[in-house]
Amino acid sequence: MADYIGKVRSDDLFKFSVDVFLKVGVPRKDAETVSEHLVTANLRGVDSHGAFVRIPHYVSAVQKGIINPKSKARFVKNTSNLALIDGDRGFGPVVAMKATELAVRRAKRTGICLVGARNMSHVGMLARYTLRVVEEDMIGLAATNSPPIVVPWGGTKPVFGTNPFTIGFPVDENLSIIVDMATSVVAAGKIAVYASKGERIPEGWAFDKDGKPTTDPKAFLDKGMLLPFGGYKGYGLSLSVEVFAGLLIGAPFGSRIARGWATQGGFLVEAINVSSFRPYMEYQKDMFELIQAIKSNPPAEGFNEVLLPGEPERREYEKRLSQGIPVYPDTWESLKKVSHELGVDLPPVMS
Repeated sequence: MADYIGKVRSDDLFKFSVDVFLKVGVPRKDAETVSEHLVTANLRGVDSHGAFVRIPHYVSAVQKGIINPKSKARFVKNTSNLALIDGDRGFGPVVAMKATELAVRRAKRTGICLVGARNMSHVGMLARYTLRVVEEDMIGLAATNSPPIVVPWGGTKPVFGTNPFTIGFPVDENLSIIVDMATSVVAAGKIAVYASKGERIPEGWAFDKDGKPTTDPKAFLDKGMLLPFGGYKGYGLSLSVEVFAGLLIGAPFGSRIARGWATQGGFLVEAINVSSFRPYMEYQKDMFELIQAIKSNPPAEGFNEVLLPGEPERREYEKRLSQGIPVYPDTWESLKKVSHELGVDLPPVMS
């Protein structure tokens, strides 16, 4: 593993991120939305979608005109419980959160709302959107397609992106269940994290650009490919996400999405108001019963306990919030370059 540098406090990283995006012309409100999203990813341990990995790519995309820093999203379709948004090439976390907030507001009135968004950049950590939905005692679903780096089951050329989806189930103010997963065997950004730490990736994750299996993360990053998780099952889910988040809403799909760290296809989010089906307290009582059955399950050999989806990330969030976010050399060097170029002071590093 590459040498560990230290840790940074989340509020210092947030300030640095906001200042960086302000320097490249992003309005403060949007700069704060993007920065909050990135730092939340780091706090949850999803470093592949956090500030260290993504800030340099997002800044470069703005400078190259790929991202419009002053975008004005508009409706393409707009009904009581369905909407489609054109993001005007804006920041994915900004456009996707607007779609999520809209879905939440309308589901409060109609019971359920589905919102699609297209023409925007990378939307970041997908769980951020279902985390927002469950805050309102609603079930949330979201999905996005991305540049093709995943081969179909039995194939040798990439057709799909990592095509993640997330489902969030509310419980109470201290607990929610958050399923957040790529339909590839691993998220591409996680391989970038392995590269930044100087570590090899596990066998069975990736091919190099010639279609040969590799454990070198840099060989994957040089136009390599990933496999779907679970063989044909992951392939089926990946195809489904491609249709829902791409073809259904008229967003780019497959080879129509340019390959890059800041590019995206489309985004689809749904909010379901539990209270429209049954009293929330009844639902909550049953959820606690289900959770008790899961958590009281005797651990299998090699496990200390049975965890709920999203529980490791929630624990990591609390740990990093109090102790700081780990810093590694490669990604720190990338931030140094951004800091020097834009004249923004780096956040202090704690030992």
